Amino acid sequence: MNIENTKSKLKYLLFLPLLIYFGKRSLIAYDEGFYALQARWIIEKSNWIGPMWWDEVTSDRTIGIQFLIAISKKLFGDSIFVIYIPIIFAAILMIYCTYQLHKELIKDKNPIYSAFILSTTFLWINYAHMATQDIVFSSLVSLGLVSTIKAYKTNNKNQILISGSWIGLAFMMKTYLTAIPLLGLFPFLIRSKLIYKRNFWVGTILGFMPFLLWSYKYILLYSFSTYSGLFEKLIFLSKNNHFTNPFYYYLWNLSINIFPWTIPSFVGLFKASRVNIISRYFLFYYPIFILVLLSLFSTKTPYYPIQILSLISINTYIGIKCFIENNNKNIIFYLEKINFLIIPILTIAFILIINFSEIISLDNRTKPFIFIGAGLFSLIWITYNLLKNKKRKLNFAIIGPYLLILFLVQSGLITDKSKELRIAIENLVKNENLSNISIEIIKPEFNDDEVLSKIIKIMVKTPKIGKRRLDNLSVLSGDSYAWTTKDFNKNIKLKKYQIVNEDKVFYPWKLIYKK
Repeated sequence: MNIENTKSKLKYLLFLPLLIYFGKRSLIAYDEGFYALQARWIIEKSNWIGPMWWDEVTSDRTIGIQFLIAISKKLFGDSIFVIYIPIIFAAILMIYCTYQLHKELIKDKNPIYSAFILSTTFLWINYAHMATQDIVFSSLVSLGLVSTIKAYKTNNKNQILISGSWIGLAFMMKTYLTAIPLLGLFPFLIRSKLIYKRNFWVGTILGFMPFLLWSYKYILLYSFSTYSGLFEKLIFLSKNNHFTNPFYYYLWNLSINIFPWTIPSFVGLFKASRVNIISRYFLFYYPIFILVLLSLFSTKTPYYPIQILSLISINTYIGIKCFIENNNKNIIFYLEKINFLIIPILTIAFILIINFSEIISLDNRTKPFIFIGAGLFSLIWITYNLLKNKKRKLNFAIIGPYLLILFLVQSGLITDKSKELRIAIENLVKNENLSNISIEIIKPEFNDDEVLSKIIKIMVKTPKIGKRRLDNLSVLSGDSYAWTTKDFNKNIKLKKYQIVNEDKVFYPWKLIYKK
């Protein structure tokens, strides 16, 4: 009995290599690098209220994720890995909530499978390795879903409290986006009468306390006109902008991003329309309603639907079970063959094309991980078609994507996102002995996405940066280093400045030294 319990507990350790990358990390500029720098300035400037961009307070967002990253850095030290600790905990919470949702909505003994499906969904695993608020927000939504269902079934006071408290906590992360899952839950809250219970409102008030306290302090320090930037951000996102996409955007984008589970998730969604009333509400009506609401909003991004991935994972499990239980040569049979035979064959073909044509450039460390992961995935899913035992088929259906995502994570492809620049900065700091020297940033002569994103990534990896951004080179002190986009003619260069490094990986930025 003890051996069985030990084996049962050991399987949870299988999530760790999916969530923790064992190599060096690097960030993308937006929004990872942006939040990492804001967290850095929280500590350096001792300002835990106003999210800063240099010496200016930013008014278009709360201080939620930056605050969590700064707390993590305070507790565990200053390193790139520490930045991801809040996201790792949020990812674990979402996995746990998926496990619990499966138990509440499906009457079988395999909740671990839905949890594994979630953690092997490309969209989810990509953002589980991104230092943004998206996984934190989505984990709170999942917590809200499971606590609402449990509160309805058990009338437990603690569950009722949690079913209200998640709202304010989620609002601290993504403000107005919280209205989407809340609208999806509202009919159920009314019908179940949870909304009329005192503990629900006590939980709601408690959940909003961090946001209300932060708002009070923020307005006290910076005025209400600055605080109103939160409202202006909503207005901006509701109008045509860079992220405006057509109504059908999520139909194709989400379908691609939940690879390799796209087909079984749709089959499971269809099957969920025929289950009991509570399961039908959360597995069929709720995700469709959320996607429709998101589609009506002008701004559409790949990460907005992460909040329903727990439910999509359960639907995927239902779809896989439907494939396994089906004994007829009907549409389910052909969809199963497309999923477990055609997709792995196409994966092998794609890997071979990449290997021989080098359409996608992969370094010598990354390539073996990708090829081995894709090869094992394809082999296991093809073998699935030869199996007769239903339990074994279910295991093979999960093991294939598990190994694919595991090797993808450990390859560094989604974790060491700016590898070339990271290596260049590390070598520069080491070769020039810059680890204890403050490097200034000169305001760029022109602003575009490339200029800003490049300097954000450079700043994240620079050990020490100046306390304020300098307007031009003339205010740079002698015997100082600075990053600048300025072009130098030879005379000026020889008289006043030395170009320390202008490697193309830093373009259009270069590191200079003022004599």
